[in-house]
Amino acid sequence: MPEPTDSSTRSPATATSELAAPAKLNLNLLVGPRRPDGYHPLDSFVVRVSLRDHVALRRRTDGVLSLSCEGADCGPPEQNLALRAARLLQEHTGSAAGVEIELHKTIPPGRGLGGGSSDAAAVLAGLRSLWGLALPEEELARLAATLGSDVPLFLGPPACRMTGRGERIEPAEAHPFCAVLILPDLHCSTAAVYAEFDRRPEPMAPQLDAALLRRPPSAWRDRLVNQLAGPARRVCPELGRLQDAAAEAAGLPVHVTGSGSAMFLLCDGHAEAREAMDRLPPGIRRLCRLVEGE
Repeated sequence: MPEPTDSSTRSPATATSELAAPAKLNLNLLVGPRRPDGYHPLDSFVVRVSLRDHVALRRRTDGVLSLSCEGADCGPPEQNLALRAARLLQEHTGSAAGVEIELHKTIPPGRGLGGGSSDAAAVLAGLRSLWGLALPEEELARLAATLGSDVPLFLGPPACRMTGRGERIEPAEAHPFCAVLILPDLHCSTAAVYAEFDRRPEPMAPQLDAALLRRPPSAWRDRLVNQLAGPARRVCPELGRLQDAAAEAAGLPVHVTGSGSAMFLLCDGHAEAREAMDRLPPGIRRLCRLVEGE
């Protein structure tokens, strides 16, 4: 659950809240054929990492909802999940309060890192407190699921197992890790990747034993599966070329998170991660940054 930082205030006249909205990595992402309701069953171990957007909320008493956004491509305000989350919570609870949302984006959109979903979860959690709403965790999670399959996981623990269509969250435990995050300037449309998956649907692969994740990543990183990676590579061939080149140069498995295009190399610590990044060609190294698990 996103928590306000120490700079938050709760005085009635100037009630504000500042929250961090972390990115996520899908360590394992298993997908089954589309269900009759149109959704795909999912089973994924997910971890939050130290790449974060920052959300500032300032309470208004006139019911007005507004959004300002700086940084990575924000898109039209009315389509932004952070503003949509505020509107959904206001409509659901009948609150007369409003909010000014200031969003500083670091997580690039369209990369499978869940930045927009994390922003929405931060707004839901922050406004529940800022507006003084008596809303149970379960009800907040159900609201979050109507915004997107990834949103509920950002209301949960730093590591979790996500099942159903993304709405069922169970706590998990992952060994501390450092990852080399590769952020190519490629946009993989989630809808296009799922459409490609549906052209060649596969049965859902078996999930890893959760106990394995409590060991250092070097013990299990080569066993990770992402059933959307193949469709993403077919939709965006350049993604496949980058993934193969990075894996060959680093000598480590390179995994796609979500539906792409972000990729990651899991390492046991900073020293291994820096050595792996140094082995990458300059053209790929410039796309990288080091992150840690939360």
